[in-house]
Amino acid sequence: MRRALTWGAIAAQLLFTASWFLDGLAEGRGYRASADGISDLGALTADHPWLELAAQAVAGTLTIAFALFALRPALALPGASAPVGAWLVAASPLGLDNVWDVFFRLDCRAADPGCSHSLTGGSWHATVHLAISLLSFPVLVIAPSVLAARFRAHPAWQGCSGPALAFSPVMFVGVLGFLGLHGRDSGGYAERALAMAASVGVILLAVRTHRVLSPVSDIPAGATSP
Repeated sequence: MRRALTWGAIAAQLLFTASWFLDGLAEGRGYRASADGISDLGALTADHPWLELAAQAVAGTLTIAFALFALRPALALPGASAPVGAWLVAASPLGLDNVWDVFFRLDCRAADPGCSHSLTGGSWHATVHLAISLLSFPVLVIAPSVLAARFRAHPAWQGCSGPALAFSPVMFVGVLGFLGLHGRDSGGYAERALAMAASVGVILLAVRTHRVLSPVSDIPAGATSP
């Protein structure tokens, strides 16, 4: 079951990426992927919000299940503290944030006439949506560093700490780019680039977890594969 969850995590990232890409193409009435956010596809005024929200719910649930029931056991060490990195993956935008978007939706799309920033988050559920999104960004940045610390201490994850540590500045630059360009013409592309980079990170993490959980691991000490 744990190894099956690693495949679920990979499928989750592909599903989420395909959903915002295809829904962005299909969304009408002035929506532009270059400028408008992924969350707008699930707003109360979106053309077909439940297609996007359903994909997010499934992808987020699979990512959380992978983090807690596959990654966490794969990172466990006798006598060591609980692997906090696994919980951070579950709480990341690809996990918990995706699930919560189903319940806390934006009031309108930025492309809607008269939809200002204040109107987008005017209701309680839209306010919660924006707050959760902001709180998830620090998680996205620190999760790779926390994972890297556990990788260094775990024999099965030797060689992964360097790439994981390097991923934190990538996420930091991505978050800064998204926040800096939010509301501008290229803001939508910045968000999608960040989402794709994070999804690639989870996929690589799932591939390595699958190998670590294999009955007979073929990972030699000091290996650097994903």
